[in-house]
Parts: sequence; C-alpha cells; structure tokens
Amino acid sequence: MFLLLFLNPGIRTVLAQNLTIQGSFWDDKNGVDLKTEVYGLKDGKKVKLAETDTKNLFNFQLQTDIQELVFESDGYISVSFPVQFVGKFTKASSANLSINSKGGFSQYPSKDIMIFCLPSTHQKGNKYELFTVRKDNRFRNSDFTILVENKNSLPFPLTEKSYNKNFKIITTNFKNEIIQENEVKASVGFTFVDITTYPTEIVLESKQQNILAESSINDKTEPINDQKNTLPYSSFRSRNLYFDQSKFELKSENRLILDSLAIYLQQKMNARINVSGYTDNVGKETLNAILAKYRTQVVANYLKNKGVDGSQIDVDWKNHNTDSKKAIEELNKYRKVVIEEIN
Repeated sequence: MFLLLFLNPGIRTVLAQNLTIQGSFWDDKNGVDLKTEVYGLKDGKKVKLAETDTKNLFNFQLQTDIQELVFESDGYISVSFPVQFVGKFTKASSANLSINSKGGFSQYPSKDIMIFCLPSTHQKGNKYELFTVRKDNRFRNSDFTILVENKNSLPFPLTEKSYNKNFKIITTNFKNEIIQENEVKASVGFTFVDITTYPTEIVLESKQQNILAESSINDKTEPINDQKNTLPYSSFRSRNLYFDQSKFELKSENRLILDSLAIYLQQKMNARINVSGYTDNVGKETLNAILAKYRTQVVANYLKNKGVDGSQIDVDWKNHNTDSKKAIEELNKYRKVVIEEIN
C-alpha cells in the first residue's frame, strides 16, 4: 500500500530548498508521543536535524539534499525513510508527519508516501486535481481542492499496483486555465512534491485545455475525508470519556465518539477543542499525574491520526482529582478525559 498526503502551506518564508517538517513519533500501542531525535543521511553521513520539545513534538527545516530521514527514541527500534523532492521548493511549505514506532504513517502501515505540499500562493478559485497517466491518457483520481482551501492534511492510500506509475497534479484557475502541471512517480519512502504555482511557469495552451477537458474520469476515487455537508452535529459542546482504573486504553465506545468528532473538526476548521485528563487520587500522586497525561495524549493522538489538525486541539492534564475518600462508584467518575469545544 502507498499513500498520498496533501499538506499544509507554510506560514512564513524559508530559504530556498528547505521544507518545514512538523509532527511526532509515537508508540503504536498506546498512541503516546515519544521523546525523539531526528537524523538525516546525506552522502552516507548521518547528521542530527532535530529533537522533540517538551510536548514530544518536532519542528525543523528539511533541506532538499537530505536522502533519508531517521527517527530514534530510547527503547524503540529506529525507523528510517528514503526521501525525494520534486519541484523547486523556493516558497514556504510544510509537511505534518505522524510516524508510529512500527514505521507506519498515521494509522496506516505504509512507509511509501507521495507528499503534495499545499501551495503557499493559493488563490481563491484555483482547483487542484490528481491524475494517473496511462499511455498518454489522464484518469482522474481525485479533486483535492477542499483540502487546500481548508489547509488540512490527509493521507491518501494507493494500491500496490500504483507503485512506479506516472501521476500528474494539475492546477487550474477560476477560468479553468491550467496554471501549473507537475509530473511525479511514486517511489520508495517519502516523495515531497512542490505544487506551488510560479508566474513564469504558466502552461496554458488551448491543446492542453482540450486534453484536460476530455480526460477520463474512470477509476475515480475520493479523499477519505471528503464528507461535505455531513457534519454529525452542529456543535460538539462537551463529552466525557471514561477509563478503567489505572488504564489509559481507549474503550470501543470512546473510539466511536472520537471518530465522529474527527469528522466534525475536519469539516469545521475554525473549531477548537480542549482535552483535559483526570484521575482519582488512589495511589501515588506522581503516578496519577502521569496517568492523566497519558489519557490526554491518547485522545489527542487518536484525533490527529484520524486527520485532525493539531492546532485545533489544546491539552491539559494538570487538573487530576485530589479526593480519595469517595466511594468506588464515585471515584469512577474521575477516571476520565473531558473534551470541550472552546470556539
């Protein structure tokens, strides 16, 4: 299985031939972000690129001459990915990478991903489409304009037969004129593709316009979060997710709530939530604080792995309960994570 990922535009200008990488390396069993060091390989030499911050997240500049990314965390096997770059990367762009300790991307087991960076110069009315090219004919895979407009990130799974096939990413303006056309081939590891439009590279010709209009829509697929006008509710408000004593694993009923919330947050990009972890106070206070943290992170990471932008999630695990004299059934009410919509 291979993945396509559509990514957020950068918010500031960076030097040419650089790409901002943000994300986390997390335990595939419990979803907890890990303290991680990120390295790059260049001409056989290993160089340190970054290490995670106090929230176990990384944010660094990836130069386009790096040939492999390596993620290392104490107690875990290192995970590495070859990397390739297609395009100029002369304007700001960024990629959100969610890597698990087994080497999968997000909730997918794949390690081979084509990553399309959202344009830093997006204009209203632009349309972005992905095509498979077979014997000079174009077959549309998807229209991912909504992802660009929402500044969202999304892994797009491909079948194994797509490996080494030719693809085109075509950008058209509000007049349906082709203003950018990128050719790319899926390959092993991460292939970062710059789809920013540059004024000197407008490729509009009447012949190309006719080809685009006549392209087949056979084998059409849609982005996995393309669920327009299907919000599960108008406002999320708040929910309590309960956990077993001394546990931080998500119950099946909690996952159903979070699946619905993920759809809501992906389609309502201005919505934000606060995720607060709580425990009872049976046992050592230090261990309870850690347990509250783990419960919070498991919920936040589950949503991120479902495609929710991390900027929509605030976390807090300091407010764990301090009353240990209540009856068991009362204590159960404190073994929870509270999710509240804050705007």
